[in-house]
Amino acid sequence: MNITMIGLGKLGLPVAEVMAQHHDVRGYDIDPHIQSDAINIKWSWMEACAHAQIIFVAVPTPHQPPYGGETPTSHLPAQDFDYTALRSALINIRTYAPPTALIVNISTVLPGTLRPMITQLALQDRFCYNPYLIAMGTVAQDFIHPDIMMLGFDQWPTAQHESQAHTLRDFYDSIQHNHKHFTVGTWEEAECIKIFHNTYISAKVTIANMIADVTQRIGHANPTTIAESLRHADRIVSSQYMEPGMGDGGPCHPRDNIALSWLADQLNLGYDLFHNIMHAREQQAALIADALSEHDLPIHIMGESFKPNTDLTDGSSARLVGYYCEQLHHRTVTYDSVSDQPAVYLLAHDRDYDATWAPGSVIIDMYRRHPRTAKDVTVLWYGVRDAEPPPQ
Repeated sequence: MNITMIGLGKLGLPVAEVMAQHHDVRGYDIDPHIQSDAINIKWSWMEACAHAQIIFVAVPTPHQPPYGGETPTSHLPAQDFDYTALRSALINIRTYAPPTALIVNISTVLPGTLRPMITQLALQDRFCYNPYLIAMGTVAQDFIHPDIMMLGFDQWPTAQHESQAHTLRDFYDSIQHNHKHFTVGTWEEAECIKIFHNTYISAKVTIANMIADVTQRIGHANPTTIAESLRHADRIVSSQYMEPGMGDGGPCHPRDNIALSWLADQLNLGYDLFHNIMHAREQQAALIADALSEHDLPIHIMGESFKPNTDLTDGSSARLVGYYCEQLHHRTVTYDSVSDQPAVYLLAHDRDYDATWAPGSVIIDMYRRHPRTAKDVTVLWYGVRDAEPPPQ
């Protein structure tokens, strides 16, 4: 098929390159420095959209920089996403694309966003909302092996949209060979599945980390033991993210909670779990900063990126901990380096660290993997306190 990908950023480019293994793919982005050997990048809307059968839209729907999550955000007024780039892209697609092209948006939007926008642009007969549940750092793999896919249309079912859904299912079956769950419904249903998927993960991380905060104070308990038991509870279906450790991060989850906080106010729901999740995330980071600052040693944080296997620091909970060390405790923080002098180290990623720590150092292991019997250093498993009584 003739495919066009509008937006060749962190999501659009790796997905387009996978698509290009099976289809003829053109791409367009406003950044003239983007390069790819896999897809045919065009630098005009007319060239990019010409002859397209399906046009995927992966442009940013961002917040302003202070809302990223790598510094505190819960005190800021809640904001919706910025849909300027999305609206502009759709106007250009309407102008330059063939009238038969199916337009498929994979950029994140809040529930209730698309209907007024798409209706105003008169694109409802050929517009599908199809967000992906992917993670930065593993975009291509997650796209090839999704667990669920969602297709949202103006109305469902109609004969026209059933035909479009069939086209998309055949397209994905040409690339994805796993037994994924397909949900087909309205724009609003797809909007909700995407955003609540992300914020549910944030809630799981926050609750898991609360276990460690409690056991850190009451003593004689290992939060991993508690979480392992909860993973087997029938009502907690998935074990993913259910490991007490660092806070939720990345370019999606923190900002999704901020946006849902705004939406809760707009809909006058009368409660705002989403603001509380962000406040809890920040307080959890501040408690880790307290634990680091208890030791009269230079502070080193190992794992500045928001998760292993990526260099992205968007929404990094490690940097949020560093923020509190610097702002609350006036301590300088060094990232991802090992000193030849004693220091206190935060092991912020769930992985093994092959490093030589200077004698007298203190290791605070957030995921309780480093041996506590390590020679000449003190290893503290965060959340595990064996002797000290809880504070009064």
